[in-house]
Amino acid sequence: MATNVIEYVQFIGSNYSTPLSVDGVSYDLESEYSKSIKNTIYSQCPVWKHRSNRVYTVRSPIDVHLSVDVDSRSLYSKNLSQQQFDEYFVEAFDAPEPGWCTEENTTIQMTIPRILFWTKKKNIWIEQRAHPLTSLNNNFVVVGGCFNMSNWTRPISFAFDVIDTNRPIIIRRGDPIYQISFYSPNLDDGYLLKKSSPSSEIIDKSSNTSTLTTLFNNKIPQSIKNKLFKNEESKCPFKFLWK
Repeated sequence: MATNVIEYVQFIGSNYSTPLSVDGVSYDLESEYSKSIKNTIYSQCPVWKHRSNRVYTVRSPIDVHLSVDVDSRSLYSKNLSQQQFDEYFVEAFDAPEPGWCTEENTTIQMTIPRILFWTKKKNIWIEQRAHPLTSLNNNFVVVGGCFNMSNWTRPISFAFDVIDTNRPIIIRRGDPIYQISFYSPNLDDGYLLKKSSPSSEIIDKSSNTSTLTTLFNNKIPQSIKNKLFKNEESKCPFKFLWK
């Protein structure tokens, strides 16, 4: 068993030096176990403790009151200025056709908080998943994902599906908004999260990955993608993520 050090920084948009990284503005990532009630009927269960020690909660650094108008495909906020609104919200998954807000589903993407994780350890996977209380308390469920962070340096975005567009999305500062977990080949491994300032090399890797992802998603036809990623050993274009 090993302890894997994971470094991270919280920021807004693409600016890694925003005030969000200052102590007292953002919330440190804490394990579910460290914030749990210790006298529950299951608190001494080793199975539960093993999982909860490896699940970290991400909390909102701001208050948000947001309403959706499906007919006009518009968002409205009662508590944010226009400048804050423009900075904190971006179009979500609008390529190749606009579709973030439909009768069936509404997906919203925020740039606060964004978190960049990096590690020197090999083959460490990161998973972003919904917190179990947001659908009840906040009217949304985060859009999750999982990738090999040792090979792919990219920030974690905060995109979510609205549960009921007839009700507002209300997020209070400090509310849990999603969970983060880490995995290595040895599932007994532990993790130590450490707030850090990313080096220029880490920032370059992250920027290049974000640019590449946007380019592939929005501009390159599938036929070209197939040629770029042709691999006789595997049909998966992102095979490198699993190495």
